[in-house]
Amino acid sequence: MPQFPERWLEELKAKSDIVSILGKFMYLQRKGNKYWACCPFHNEKTASFVVNADDQYYHCFGCHKSGNVITFLMEHERMTYPEAVEYLAKEARMEIPESDDPEFTARKVKLDKLVAVNRAAAKYYYSNLSCPEAQSAIAYMDKRNLRNDIRVSFGLGYSIDGDGLIKTLTAQGFAKETMISAGLVNEDGYDPLAKRLIIPIINAKGQVVGFGGRTLQKDVKPKYRNTKGTPIFDKRKNLYNINLFKRTQADEKHSSVILTEGYMDVISLYQSGLHNVVASMGTSLTIEQCNELRKYVPRVYVCYDGDAAGQMATWRSLDMLSSVGLEVKVMSLPDGMDPDDTVNKLGIEGFNKLMAEALPLTEFKIRSLASRQDRSTLDGREKFALSTVKVLAELEPISRDVYVKLVSELSGLSTDSILSSIDKFLSGEALEKPAVVKPKQTEVSSINLQMCRFVLASMVELKDYVTLSDLKEELFENEVHKAVYKYIIDRIEAKIRPKKGDLYDLALEDKSEIDAIIASLDAVPFDKQGEHFAQYMKKLTQSAKQAEIDKVLEEIKTATPEQQVILKQQLLKLLNK
Repeated sequence: MPQFPERWLEELKAKSDIVSILGKFMYLQRKGNKYWACCPFHNEKTASFVVNADDQYYHCFGCHKSGNVITFLMEHERMTYPEAVEYLAKEARMEIPESDDPEFTARKVKLDKLVAVNRAAAKYYYSNLSCPEAQSAIAYMDKRNLRNDIRVSFGLGYSIDGDGLIKTLTAQGFAKETMISAGLVNEDGYDPLAKRLIIPIINAKGQVVGFGGRTLQKDVKPKYRNTKGTPIFDKRKNLYNINLFKRTQADEKHSSVILTEGYMDVISLYQSGLHNVVASMGTSLTIEQCNELRKYVPRVYVCYDGDAAGQMATWRSLDMLSSVGLEVKVMSLPDGMDPDDTVNKLGIEGFNKLMAEALPLTEFKIRSLASRQDRSTLDGREKFALSTVKVLAELEPISRDVYVKLVSELSGLSTDSILSSIDKFLSGEALEKPAVVKPKQTEVSSINLQMCRFVLASMVELKDYVTLSDLKEELFENEVHKAVYKYIIDRIEAKIRPKKGDLYDLALEDKSEIDAIIASLDAVPFDKQGEHFAQYMKKLTQSAKQAEIDKVLEEIKTATPEQQVILKQQLLKLLNK
């Protein structure tokens, strides 16, 4: 993350009033010294999203999202940290200072060149469509019934030959090394996507970062070829059409996304009016792509070819989507048809009907397993029921109860026998218990952690019951807590009131912990907060003291006789403290 000068950032934040900035994205209603709105991060009818002008932060009492003006731009507008700072600087009409980090400056210059050369390449490929040599590409798009406006929206183009690209880009002043670094040409200066229909890959910021090329000749393999990995293109992190999806999200308020496998599936569905559609980069879905989707919507409709949807490799992708918190629904397409075929033959109404019939992930798995066995026989019904045990064992008790009944209906076996098999499985008597994929947690919650959060929240609000002289950095083990403590003390010593909004600048990568600190006071009645603070301070002080004692005792074990004398004196002081 680039470092901006601290004084410059302070001036920028002072000029970036959170009420004015957030007011550009939602309607804020003033009540007293606070502003209220319906939360932009979840659906609600009654306003529970509050913006505090004094502390320059926002908080939703419904979904518990909190942050400052920078985190809002990062989470709501999908900006990176530098992009959010640049946006605020533009609003405040402040010049962004040059970075004093030569490594960062050099990398930025290189990345800017790669973005520029890709943009120029996309224009070149598109312009080729007007050439006679591109007739095969035009014929292919005509055959796919792609309208002209769709061809323009997706920037489709054609690579006429192997050396036309390098000649054009060289004439525009781009170095061959830059083209190679961008994956546009190989060491010989030859375009690896020659004689292919060109499909630009555009990231969420609207930058062309790579290209897909589809062969137009039957005997040429592979059918699709992508730009190799480059400093600006990582196929594990990119999603095709994320740019147009993000653009339409603002107006259409998508609550879900349709995930397909290929470029043409996306383009065809988009042309039919379904703008909430994306695809992975022709490889297995990655956790990075799943997390990217989760930024935008809570639900995903998986729309793979019928054969692909039933494969175990696809199941791993479905589980990955679920693991990041997405609600997963799986669409079943007619035999032998892909999403493109489906929408062209059944129309948008038929496709929407299939979406409405999409199955929740667990039900899809169970019904898929049922289709693999001959359930007209006792042996087939038993094999089916046993094959579902792993799936059922991963569920929470209530969900498990629902789906055990479904397995019972499909197999004809009693729910008791199925539950017995699950119990054996979980105890290790049956199959090995599967590892359940769970979202990564940065830190496990504990009583000590909760007490520290409450103490820090009391400090930042300068509560009357807080005695600063009793507070020491040693009370806090968590690095975020230490940073918050130091910020508050520095502010107080400078005779400047601390602001909750400033806390997010201390830990942008661990925002959830700042959220937890700010929300900790809400869990305690106002008239009980002083009492809780006193209890927590006593326990934290005792805990810190015990930690020091334990440390000295450990050092004594390996110390020399001379060192032990000094350490024992330290231990005596601690015990009498």
